[in-house]
Amino acid sequence: MARDLRGVGEWGRAEERHSVLSAMLDVFRLRQYFDVAVRVRQVASGLKEDVAFAGLTLRALAPLPFEHAVSPPDPPFGPLRRRPAGALAGKRVGVAATGGSGALASVVGVARALEEAGTAPAVISVCSGSALFGFPLAAGLDAAAVAEFVLSLEPADYVDVDWPGLGTALLRRGRGFAGLLRGDRLEASYRRLLGDMTLAELPIPAYAPIWSIEHNRIEFLGPRTHPTLPVARAVRMAVALPLFFDPVGTGEASWCDGGLVDIFPVRPLADIEDPCDVVLAVNGFYPPSFEGEDASGWRQRRLPILEIASQVRTCQQIELARANLARLRGCSEVHLLEPVPYRVVQGIGFYRQFLTTRQWPSFMRAGRADAWRAIREIERRSAAGTSRDGEMAGDSSVA
Repeated sequence: MARDLRGVGEWGRAEERHSVLSAMLDVFRLRQYFDVAVRVRQVASGLKEDVAFAGLTLRALAPLPFEHAVSPPDPPFGPLRRRPAGALAGKRVGVAATGGSGALASVVGVARALEEAGTAPAVISVCSGSALFGFPLAAGLDAAAVAEFVLSLEPADYVDVDWPGLGTALLRRGRGFAGLLRGDRLEASYRRLLGDMTLAELPIPAYAPIWSIEHNRIEFLGPRTHPTLPVARAVRMAVALPLFFDPVGTGEASWCDGGLVDIFPVRPLADIEDPCDVVLAVNGFYPPSFEGEDASGWRQRRLPILEIASQVRTCQQIELARANLARLRGCSEVHLLEPVPYRVVQGIGFYRQFLTTRQWPSFMRAGRADAWRAIREIERRSAAGTSRDGEMAGDSSVA
């Protein structure tokens, strides 16, 4: 009997070792391993090239009591000058945006161009960082008011490190700790701006993808899907990047930033709301037209496996973005705007553009300029009698 029990114990230990090994070699976990390797390299390289980022991060995470708030920059736009665009009259205009941290402040510039053209979005679909700008616009604030609000934010208004959780994580063997930032301050800042407005009360329907940890699936926050959810809470959920922000709990579920899966969400424009005639789509996260990175010659580079890793970690997300763009073009006239070079948010740039708003005004002006190029292209096509699938990938000079 003892021998039998020993056999069972050895079998159990063998199975445990096998399970650990299987988990380590699971092909579906390879993207996670590659992701860690690439991010470590990006951060290490970025810190070496930009020592100032370390100081910026330290001031954001642990501001000193004698530091004074920096005065917000000058308004990014001058007085509103309306230039009605007849080609948009009577048309449903949608705005869709990728994630991309603070680079998506360009969405505010797109909204400003539409105001000047005498129209407003019929639907807004945002993701991750663009939720910071898209939801206030959907709440009825004009572009100047949204710009004033976001540019007045200091890191202390949205960065709240979970110091107690960090301090006790080792004692609790990590139990309960799931994110560096709690997210309470971010939600409170947007609640001061928007009050208790719910998604159903938005003057402009707006949606953002969120990802369920428990069920590993995507849902969309919006007026038709989660009508009673406060907009401020929706913003927090939409930007809750795993490991960076603590997941947001609702009932028995925990939710994170859906941009992990769907970086360019079009389902609200194609399925949930009525299709739009024209969509201004903003890409601030991937190369132009969602092309992949060119890794030609990777074998000759130092540590070529990291070049493979960089491609593997983005392959599924960028392929879905391409498919979504094609799908959107099947039901609307799409103008793809790329006002901010995607490399601005690569590596530590992603975190830099979250921790400081210094470049946001220039991103807003670039969004306005690209949107105006698209509007002029729409007018040109209208005059010429063509109207399908215009594509703009512009420089960022001021219109």
